[in-house]
Amino acid sequence: MVRPLPVTIAVALLAAPVVGQEVAFGRDVLPILSDRCFRCHGPDAAARKAGLRLEGPSEAETARELVSRITALAPDRIMPPPDSNLSLAAAEVAILQRWVEAGMPWQRHWAYVAPADPVVPAVTDQRWPRSDLDRFVLAGLERRGIRPAAVADPAALLRRVTLDLTGLPPTSAELDAFVAAPSDAAYEQVVDRLLASPRYGERMAWPWLEAARYADTDGYQNDPTRSMWPWRDWLVSALNDNMPFDRFTVEALAGDLLSDATDAQVLASGFNRNHAHNGEGGRIAAETRVENVFDRTETTATVWMGLTFECARCHDHKFDPISQRDYYRMFAYFDQTSERGSGTAGRVPPTLRYLDAAARRQVEQLEGDIAAMKAQMAAPNPQWDRAQKQWATEAAARLARAGAWRPVAFGQWTSAGPFEPSGGDADSLFDAEFGPENGDAELVWRELPELVDAKPLALSRLIGATYLRRDLLAASQRELELSFGSDDAIRVWWNGEQVLANNVRRGVAPDQERVRVAAIAGRNRLLVKVVNTGGAAGFYFKKIEERIDGMSVEVMAALRKPPAQRDVADAELLLRHYRRVHVPVWRQLAADVAAAEKRRDDLRRAAPEVMVMDQLPAARRRTTRVLERGIYDRPREAVTAAVPAFLPSLPEDAPTNRLGLARWLTSGEHPLTARVAVNRAWQLFFGRGLVDTSEDFGRQGGRPSHPALLDWLALGFVESGWDCKALHRRIVTSATYRQSASGARDDYARDPDNTLLARASRFRLPAWMLRDQALALSGRLVLRVGGAPVRPYQPDGVWAEATFDKIRYRQDRGEALYRRSLYVFWRRIVGPTALFDMSPRQTCVVRKATTNSPLHALTTLNETAFVEAARGLAERSCVEGGDAAGERVAWAFRAVTARHPAPHELQRLLLRWRAAREHYHGEPAAAEQLLSVGEAARAAEVPVADLAAYTVVCSILLNLDEALTRP
Repeated sequence: MVRPLPVTIAVALLAAPVVGQEVAFGRDVLPILSDRCFRCHGPDAAARKAGLRLEGPSEAETARELVSRITALAPDRIMPPPDSNLSLAAAEVAILQRWVEAGMPWQRHWAYVAPADPVVPAVTDQRWPRSDLDRFVLAGLERRGIRPAAVADPAALLRRVTLDLTGLPPTSAELDAFVAAPSDAAYEQVVDRLLASPRYGERMAWPWLEAARYADTDGYQNDPTRSMWPWRDWLVSALNDNMPFDRFTVEALAGDLLSDATDAQVLASGFNRNHAHNGEGGRIAAETRVENVFDRTETTATVWMGLTFECARCHDHKFDPISQRDYYRMFAYFDQTSERGSGTAGRVPPTLRYLDAAARRQVEQLEGDIAAMKAQMAAPNPQWDRAQKQWATEAAARLARAGAWRPVAFGQWTSAGPFEPSGGDADSLFDAEFGPENGDAELVWRELPELVDAKPLALSRLIGATYLRRDLLAASQRELELSFGSDDAIRVWWNGEQVLANNVRRGVAPDQERVRVAAIAGRNRLLVKVVNTGGAAGFYFKKIEERIDGMSVEVMAALRKPPAQRDVADAELLLRHYRRVHVPVWRQLAADVAAAEKRRDDLRRAAPEVMVMDQLPAARRRTTRVLERGIYDRPREAVTAAVPAFLPSLPEDAPTNRLGLARWLTSGEHPLTARVAVNRAWQLFFGRGLVDTSEDFGRQGGRPSHPALLDWLALGFVESGWDCKALHRRIVTSATYRQSASGARDDYARDPDNTLLARASRFRLPAWMLRDQALALSGRLVLRVGGAPVRPYQPDGVWAEATFDKIRYRQDRGEALYRRSLYVFWRRIVGPTALFDMSPRQTCVVRKATTNSPLHALTTLNETAFVEAARGLAERSCVEGGDAAGERVAWAFRAVTARHPAPHELQRLLLRWRAAREHYHGEPAAAEQLLSVGEAARAAEVPVADLAAYTVVCSILLNLDEALTRP
């Protein structure tokens, strides 16, 4: 069976030269070689057969062999061989023969040559073009004797550009204002307004979410939730702020590597942490880590260079000059992140606690307040300072009279194995005999010459109930703080009195369980019972202030020094002690500082934990190796980070990390980056790119329909400072974009894909835009930007089935139901059910196919949000459309389609309204059931049967072809 020819080959054949015309290598020959010959005679040396190489300049022997084989009749001689399921048509054989006769001239693939500043073509019609962009299009049309379409109807043009730039339909007021005076100046003002709208960034974020494989879960088994939505908010903000594309690239690929990187720049690097993560039980972490690096490498190549890099993961690329070694040299840029392939579900390190703008403002305010209060607490105060000086003199005299502080001597620990004294009398324990001579395990401890803050006595391997006794000698009366950090139950007696009954919390830190006891002059006795500890336990002793004026040892030591000998630390210590003990205002300030610090810390702890990129320090850098057939545990030769050899080299001073890579991509000298970017912009506004394979600019990809226009746009994009909004404005203000989508049947037959751009492109709106349009028309759309994902209407059981009934969908309430689709929670293994045509978020997608799935009609006719939207639109029509049924239906029609209904259209809709109204008068329960769909309360004061009938009509309107299709 012969494989059908790709569209690109078919186009090449249709445009193939006739006898006497020159064969163009890039247009005529290379597509044939790439599609039929390169598998066995291309860049992959390991797959090359018979030593015949056709992907570069060839010698005479190669030419003779080529002609001999493609014209052979014998099955064992003809090429392509019969078992390849490939063949050459007679016209293709003729092209190759003529190419050989011309000396087999060879050219580099067009996409691998830097764009040259093209000459703007001359055109006959000087009135139609609005810019040089249009001259490139018109020149191609005039060569074929084709006239461009007329300018689109103003209402249709407004609806088109509003949907394209914001993802929402125009309001009635916007429609009225533009249609009343549809001049060029008015249109450009509309474009500028839309580009400045916060809705712009939300609309433009969608292609990036698909490219970045964004989701709110990890994927794979159990599909754990993650918090990557702050990255999505960064994306929307960057697009709204018109962040230049070169800066966007640097921050998305290497924001964490920028000098003095802000949290927002580190957050931007989450672009390459959006991939799925396999955390299944038994998964090998090293394998997962390598697969994650594969994903980052291939996504970067697709998004910024339009290269199918994944083909070289296991072997040299069979069609493009990308060797396996090139692949792993690119891989090396992404191999130095500290991620290990394992970690907490949804929060695999490295991560960032990211504060949104509101929380950041609160933290900054709190930190300012804290700094101001601390400054006030430490500032000189004549009244307080005079009182402190007098206090210090008196306190020093009192200490001199009290005598010196003497250290405490410790006695010996004794211990016993499992032992429970009869009656549980604590006093009897002091008379018991304990000691290793009775066969108990030896107790590990460390002698302390004196009481020192937070010095532990470590106890190891205590099993069962163990009693520990210690005698302490105190030189004078004071307080001790006993802190017991253990992982099991403890009881404590001090001088015969039980001071700690039962500490049963596990994993308690040493400073979280404290007991204060009073030491008496002479001998003090401590008894500790440890129950069932299976590991080391620490017992801590801490000095507490002497009861005289609550002074600590350090304060007393400072007071004992002559004033002239006190240093800065002494002065600060005395100031803080005095003000804390004797100045109520200072104590209140201290309490206020503590409260503010707690609020600040609570805000930081509440911030979502977002996965980001980082870079291992030099001492811990990994050695990247080529992996045999891409298998993680089959390393071969070592490689260092570098870009593909067939592309321009990095500058000599460029860092060999992701930052150097990002800057190389947007250096302006790269032949691919700008072309790929402007091609995706063109795809957004025309439904397909100038290169229809926007994911593949390689030899197997499509050739540009307008190569000079593509280069002109790419060079202009770079010269503008990588200005995305300027690029979009240039496109949507062109005459090419403003054409009507209508055309004669013959025009559609001659150019069904609108490759020649003789009209505007009509294509079905994506599901997310249809949902947002319906919400907007219903009057219920909530336009708040950003925030955590929401869970709108969804059928029961969808998640349960996909997650083995472990995770069930919990629908939100209120405003969350009416947020834009951009903010809908996206479970990676089963996406939002209302978004029936979305790209899977397991991999990077930059070209989305339009669907004709039956799910489309089932969704837009029956899904709860659409039924509720139809009711909302019906209510609006009753409030804003007038009093008569005809007025209301006409108002709703125009709101949906941006045009007035023709008389016959209005008549048919009214007939449907009357039939529905009659039905619901006879079936009031059915009317109530229809109007109860969804959560929003009924707003319009209209008879039930009438409103139900209007709802039916509005559902029809929301499902018109005009409503579902971009005009």
